[in-house]
Amino acid sequence: MKSLKLCLLPLSCILAFCQDTPVPSENAPPEINQALRARVTQFYSANISGKWRDAFQVVADDMQNQYLEASKETYDRCDTVKITYTDNFTKATVRENCHGEYRWHNSHIPATIPLTSTWKVVDGQWFWYFLKPTEVMTPWGLSTIPPDDPKAPGSTTVNTNIETVLKDPASMARAILSQIKVDKKEIHLLGYETSKDELHISNTMPGTISVLINCAPLPGFHIKQASADIGPKETSAIVFEYDAEEAKKQCGDCYKLPKPRLTANIRIEPTAQIFSVKITFAIPPELEKQLPKELRPPAPKQ
Repeated sequence: MKSLKLCLLPLSCILAFCQDTPVPSENAPPEINQALRARVTQFYSANISGKWRDAFQVVADDMQNQYLEASKETYDRCDTVKITYTDNFTKATVRENCHGEYRWHNSHIPATIPLTSTWKVVDGQWFWYFLKPTEVMTPWGLSTIPPDDPKAPGSTTVNTNIETVLKDPASMARAILSQIKVDKKEIHLLGYETSKDELHISNTMPGTISVLINCAPLPGFHIKQASADIGPKETSAIVFEYDAEEAKKQCGDCYKLPKPRLTANIRIEPTAQIFSVKITFAIPPELEKQLPKELRPPAPKQ
């Protein structure tokens, strides 16, 4: 792609923007905006085609080692969302939304990854350069990147890959997964009269999660979710209910018979966690007394 030369700005324009206040792209001179967008398109097209040499052509000379050392991801599509200019339109920050897959916990999750790049004018042309980020975006929100230890080996190495930019990704994974909590592992219902029990799922992550529940059917048995989605810093209830009248209408006297133990698998997206919840149905007291002690169901935990 042929590089576009920047036109010189009129003196009045330079004086108007001599301060460092960021200027949005809609207020930038059209020729400046067009030149930068052309270079940005060339750079991010490499993330779609995997032809990294095309992107290397718009990398500043003093940043080429950092670019070569950085991990690189491919995406299906990248869209420029926002551009802001500083330093009399000689530097710019570009916000890009790249659409692809986020690999997490053995799952491939469709995701839109917000990426930020920084650009500067060198000899009248725009070039990519690297500013070490202090935060990294995940599908669940921003995660802070701890500062490098200057004494640590390879502390100057640049890595913009979201999965390897952190020093301890395993700890980050455990920390993220621990932010979703289910307050019960067992649900106890009466298998001979209408009853209900409930558990609560807490989400302390900065992003929204989705809850999917899979459980075998049973006459009169229902699982009700307050919401299929749980927002950040929210708690949602899941109600387990046995309706004896409904069961009686569906199967007659069978509603009094002992019920099998069920397992409800609660799947959380996008973390792909599965919480298994055991569901037991108590039998009538007069029938329980007739059972050998070893066959009696365990008493509910307090």
